Amino acid sequence: MNGKKFTADESVDYNEPVCEDSTEELLKKYDRRRTQKNDDIPAMQAVVCVILAALLLLSNLFYPKLCTPVYERLLRLTSETEDVMPNPIDIIMEKL
Repeated sequence: MNGKKFTADESVDYNEPVCEDSTEELLKKYDRRRTQKNDDIPAMQAVVCVILAALLLLSNLFYPKLCTPVYERLLRLTSETEDVMPNPIDIIMEKL
C-alpha cells in the first residue's frame, strides 16, 4: 500500500485499481471463481444423452433386428436395483 493509515470514520474505495498479486485482487478472483461455476460437465452429459437417444432412434428405424437386443439390455440395466459397481464405503462399513 501507499502507507496511508485509515481511521474508523474513513471509507475505503474497493473499486480503485489494485496490483495483480494484492490480497484484494486475489479475493476478488476467488469469489468470481466460486460464484461462476462452470457447467461444462452437465452440458456435455446432456449432449451425449441426446446424441445417444437420436442414434438409438435412427438405428431402430433402419436396423430393428439389431436394435431390439440393445434396447432390451438397456431396459434391464435401468430397471435393476442392484448397483453396477459396489460402493467401497459400504463394503468397509459391513466389515466393521
